[in-house]
Amino acid sequence: MTDTPTTGKPATASTASDLQRKQEPPKQQEYEFHPIASIFPLMSGDEFDRFKEDIRTRMQQEPIILYQGKILDGRNRYNACKALYREPNVEEYKGSDPLGYVLSANLHRRHLKESQRAVIAANLVTTKLGDNQHIKREGRPIDLATAAKMLNVSEKSVKRAKKILENGDPALVQAVKDGKLRVSAAEDFSKSHDQDKLIAECKGNVVEAVKKLPKPPSTSKKKPESPKSMMERIDRFLAEWDQLNGTQKRRFVKTNQYELGELLEELEAEAAEEEEEEEEDQASLS
Repeated sequence: MTDTPTTGKPATASTASDLQRKQEPPKQQEYEFHPIASIFPLMSGDEFDRFKEDIRTRMQQEPIILYQGKILDGRNRYNACKALYREPNVEEYKGSDPLGYVLSANLHRRHLKESQRAVIAANLVTTKLGDNQHIKREGRPIDLATAAKMLNVSEKSVKRAKKILENGDPALVQAVKDGKLRVSAAEDFSKSHDQDKLIAECKGNVVEAVKKLPKPPSTSKKKPESPKSMMERIDRFLAEWDQLNGTQKRRFVKTNQYELGELLEELEAEAAEEEEEEEEDQASLS
């Protein structure tokens, strides 16, 4: 009895390695993130999954911008292309203001809350990023007032965010960056010596831990002014104000400009926080 001849060729070491190379995804160009790009939070979770699916179906719509060989704008596009094993479309930045470019692109593209923008502004002030030669304005590091103006937030919010960056648990900082907590609530929590304990009790859920933080006892001993008395004082002030001439009014404003400025900032911060609270309430109901 004779053996039946085979028609196929036996696999060799070279053909096996060729087959393995065909099955492996193609190697992609690796890029680092530029420090300027890192002032904005990356997408994560469901948000990134939806973004990646959009690129999978509609392809990459905007190029990734490189500066000094690193990604200046387009980190999420790069991560999505990398996850999809697609070669990203990149372009070199040709301008002279990389920070301004990143701020403009992200603030127009992304709907960031007041607290998120405050943390970004605080990052410009508190980290070495503020000393970067490509971020300095007029040869000086960016100060708090300048950062607040650039991100369109109040100085008070930036001061709160700065304290959170300095004293807060990393999970607390990340929650504010992700828009899950307001800087006002996070600042109170960052002052607590029980941060780790409360977070552990809530099994790592920092948002729930912030809710469990006991409210500080009131230190005010002065009886609050009644609404009626307050309105009477305001009416008297307005009556006297109407009697002042233009020079007297300007003198009053100039003399009290810093206090008036702080009051305006507080009103802006309160309005922004109320808006965030409304957005959170609507999100919880939907």
